[in-house]
Amino acid sequence: MVIAGSGYDMNLMRTFVVVYETRSVTEASKALFVSQPSVSYALSKLRKFFSDPLFLRNRTGLEPTPVAESLYPQMVQAIWLMDSVVQNATDFKAAETTRTFRLMMTDLALMALFSFVVQAIQAKAPRARIEVTLLDVAQLEDKLRRSEIDGAIAVPTFSEDIVVRDHLMDMPYVGVCAASHPRLSPEPTVEDLVAEQRIEVSGALGHQHVERTLSDLHGHQQPPIALPNYSVVDETLAATESYCVVPLFLGDMFVKRSPVRKFILPFTLEPGHVGLHTLRRVAPSPPVEWLRHVVAEALVAYPYPQHIGDYDDSWFTN
Repeated sequence: MVIAGSGYDMNLMRTFVVVYETRSVTEASKALFVSQPSVSYALSKLRKFFSDPLFLRNRTGLEPTPVAESLYPQMVQAIWLMDSVVQNATDFKAAETTRTFRLMMTDLALMALFSFVVQAIQAKAPRARIEVTLLDVAQLEDKLRRSEIDGAIAVPTFSEDIVVRDHLMDMPYVGVCAASHPRLSPEPTVEDLVAEQRIEVSGALGHQHVERTLSDLHGHQQPPIALPNYSVVDETLAATESYCVVPLFLGDMFVKRSPVRKFILPFTLEPGHVGLHTLRRVAPSPPVEWLRHVVAEALVAYPYPQHIGDYDDSWFTN
């Protein structure tokens, strides 16, 4: 158990947490801006205190022992709490802050939502810096834990023990094909789609349920075209007799910039539930709480309904 006043300080706990997360004394020393001997010395004190080696070396790095596995979540919570106490000691003043707000977003969210978010942040925190990296679903929780990002705007859901999810909007999907496609009507049947070739877009963007549905539809046949993101889908559609299923706003964007058209899907598809994901903390972080409020407020102006029940067929055909 982690017990207050046990004779070791926050620096030792931070060292343990960073070594646990990086599985490396070298990487931990870089992250903490201290020497490798300093990290090793801190680990030796912790090992003596807990009467356990805590980490064992293997071919890939340092492997935590069962004792270390049990200590990690308690130490993380203790650090969160102390950091929050320090942050709360100074009132957060958005108009004066020079803080860097770090977000993860997909290329899709950047195209659709970032202009609203950045405008709202700069209006209230003109001296703040905004840094965006592309969403990596596999690393999101770790990056939140390590305070490498403040939040992520994405469709996937994550562990409720680690992440707080604020629902931002529902985004339905629409079919898209070349405007001159010779066979697909504005309301094709399932049989019509099965007879056509489709374009697959990477599931790493958080739309895995779309690909699962389409894979089932086509009998698990691999599609002839697979793309890493949506950036050239419209150009690919215009050059082929293919179709793709994309979020509605993207279909509208494609129609404006390329010779493609939308069509209504002949099956039910769960909409993408777009959320803002932030770290679940023992005590709130004032800058992150401010960011949560600003993002939610900014997207009220987004020109699509917030909830799936407010859409009708005109959104998919016009």
